[in-house]
Amino acid sequence: MKTNIKINKTYFSANRSRSEHPLIILKDVIKSFGKEEIFSKVRLSVHSGDRIALVGPNGSGKSTVLKMVVGSEEADDGAVEISKDARIGYLPQETHWDSLGNTVIEEVRSANKSLASMIKDKELYEKKEKEGQLNEEDLGNYVKFLEEFKEEGGYRYEGKVEKILEEFGFDQESWKREVATLSGGERTKLALAKVLLFNPNVIVLDEPTNHLDIETIEWLERFLFKWRGAILCVAHDRYFLDKICDKTFELTKDGIEKYYCPYSEYVEERIGRIAKQEKDYKLQQKYLKEQEVFINKFRAKATKAAGVQSRIKMLDKIERLEPPKKDISDIRVKLDAGRKVCYTVMVLNRLAVGAKGKPLFCLEGKIDVNWGDKIGIIGNNGTGKSTLLKAILSREDLIRGTIKINERIVIGYYAQAHEELDHNKTILDEVASKIDEEEQKIRQVLGSLLFTGSDVDKRIGSLSGGERARVALAELILQRSNLLLLDEPTNHLDLPSKEVVTNVLRDFNGTVLLVSHDRYTLNNACNNIWEVKNGALTSYPGNYDDFRYHQSHSL
Repeated sequence: MKTNIKINKTYFSANRSRSEHPLIILKDVIKSFGKEEIFSKVRLSVHSGDRIALVGPNGSGKSTVLKMVVGSEEADDGAVEISKDARIGYLPQETHWDSLGNTVIEEVRSANKSLASMIKDKELYEKKEKEGQLNEEDLGNYVKFLEEFKEEGGYRYEGKVEKILEEFGFDQESWKREVATLSGGERTKLALAKVLLFNPNVIVLDEPTNHLDIETIEWLERFLFKWRGAILCVAHDRYFLDKICDKTFELTKDGIEKYYCPYSEYVEERIGRIAKQEKDYKLQQKYLKEQEVFINKFRAKATKAAGVQSRIKMLDKIERLEPPKKDISDIRVKLDAGRKVCYTVMVLNRLAVGAKGKPLFCLEGKIDVNWGDKIGIIGNNGTGKSTLLKAILSREDLIRGTIKINERIVIGYYAQAHEELDHNKTILDEVASKIDEEEQKIRQVLGSLLFTGSDVDKRIGSLSGGERARVALAELILQRSNLLLLDEPTNHLDLPSKEVVTNVLRDFNGTVLLVSHDRYTLNNACNNIWEVKNGALTSYPGNYDDFRYHQSHSL
């Protein structure tokens, strides 16, 4: 299937200039789940030229805001106003297919149920006509049907569907494939094709890069960058947000903090805001303490009574500042591999990796993995990257070749879906069952990862994906491994959590093999890239940017 697309002006040229009147307005919106208020005082407007990234930690209600915009969730209070000029297209986290048994073209046609049904009827008439099975009465009905089909816009709709499929890289042969047989990237393209069929001027995107390989993420970036409409997007891919959004709105419990810049600039500006908030809080605390000292010292003196009362009244009028709240970005932890125990950590020689005798990829020749190597393993989904990690762990047999690991190496493994964690245990019990360490030390490490007090008594099964990731990270810290095998460690993490993991890996003094589709992590934590493509593994020196430079200059 082709990966490049051309953009048809008729379907994809929604006006990007900023209109005077908003297409979407949220006014003082409040939402609670049960007794817990998720957010309040949310104010948001989207104009025709806006490209807005909605950010915040997992659980802050970002997806709920998007659902309110598209009308699938209601606010508890406040107002959600949609302009009559707004045509909203929605790409949810989990795509709802009309049927996985549909062919590609049937699925796109199903965006309009009535016309999809008429097209099926037309195809049935055409088949009977071709086979000579239409009698005189049938022919009369067929003629009437075609007139109705034309009046309903059936021919225009058929043309639109076929045009959009061609432009998204689906050739006519692939139109017959069932949706169930498509890859994650192909499904994303198909879902976006359905969204764009009705020429929206706003696209609402909820985690569009989830489960996509890098090739499809970059295709989606190119498409959305050229698309001319407004975008309201929730995503946990820093590079993706930097590419397609020029505003970053942070959702908090008390509303939205607005930063009129891309995500990377927002991170820096936010650090500055928090530093100022911390400084203002400390200055106010110092001032309040000085006034209280004066009041306590002279409260009993008649000559100072007026001054004391004046200061008490003044203090009552002062609005107390809150200290900045600790969040994921405040985590400061370190993985320690201990002293260097060897130069060559592992040798891979003439590998064939796969299952049941069917190789997914081969390595012709030998690769040495040395102490301090941070290797990012990239490639499309299903190419055998995770299988390689399991082969290193001796959980999968090699079809051919050898993997030799230095005997002084201690391996730490981070599973893609955290399947190593016992869902029935508490956080403390889970970590203690894997680590031979005193409880005080375990609590200390968990505390550094923001599991404090009674948090450690929560069951693993009740935790979010990000919380489970932090438990797995705690186990890695306490294991004192010097070779880390990491399978998609940033999957399902919010952006601050991803940055914590990236920083930990960057500063780790041992060796890392990292399967990932996250370009920020690959760029900032890795010094080698292994690409699995076309059934072969190829090694490239440098980080992800170096890899892309090599690719662009080798064409």
